[in-house]
Amino acid sequence: MIAEIFGITNVGLIRHDNQDAFLIANLETGDIATMSAPSLVSVHTAPFIMIVADGVGGAASGARASSIATETILSELHRWWHKVPKRTPESVEAALKKGVDTANRAIYQKANTSPEHHGMGTTTTLSLVLDGEAFIAQVGDSRAYLVRKGAAKQLTKDQSFVQRLIDAGRMTAKEAAQSEHRNIILQALGPEEKVVTDFYRVKLENDDYLVLCSDGLSNQVPADDIGRITRGVGQPQEICRALIEEAMHTGAPDNVTVVTARLRTAEADYRRTSTEG
Repeated sequence: MIAEIFGITNVGLIRHDNQDAFLIANLETGDIATMSAPSLVSVHTAPFIMIVADGVGGAASGARASSIATETILSELHRWWHKVPKRTPESVEAALKKGVDTANRAIYQKANTSPEHHGMGTTTTLSLVLDGEAFIAQVGDSRAYLVRKGAAKQLTKDQSFVQRLIDAGRMTAKEAAQSEHRNIILQALGPEEKVVTDFYRVKLENDDYLVLCSDGLSNQVPADDIGRITRGVGQPQEICRALIEEAMHTGAPDNVTVVTARLRTAEADYRRTSTEG
């Protein structure tokens, strides 16, 4: 799979501090982009990861938690990639779980040894793309979407209070989107010694897009609009900027973070370059 990946974050219109974080990394070459050093990451066949984390627990603490999450997960997955020669779907999921669990312990320990960071935590949603498939791990309510032929499909399920009500048939998705309780999450990295990570997998096709975002985007911009904007723009940098702009137009009461990957198969890319040549 050939990919171009870009990420962007914005404090929004109400908050004074940005507690979100994102990270993009090519595990083979070591190319990295973060909120402090954003850049377009290009990948040719090698695996890459995308991470979005939304910190909670006060300005400094939330930002610290989301930063610990992204850095720790990257470190664990980089070590795994260069140590494990045989990579099965089961080993990929195990590596994602270990990365999330290690990040959770690091944040938990920091919160319990530093009084100023007591109670801090962060969501995390990450995707590792390998051999034409996206492996996704999630704790909290940051989301992953697949945009295919202009239609956005939510790949993850929020670990949230309103999602539990939806699952129980006590609330519709439309009601949940308007609920005053929509920001209550059931899990985060840091507050507890252990977390339960949800996993998802999806086969990728040529011209697919992967979009990861914090709830600052998903609470403000419906999936239909994410698909429409992605289809209409095309380039990852411009998609990210357009989605952030859409959230700002709706009031952006929270930090807004989005990471977008544009995916092409090697065969389709070869045909395209041959035609252009």
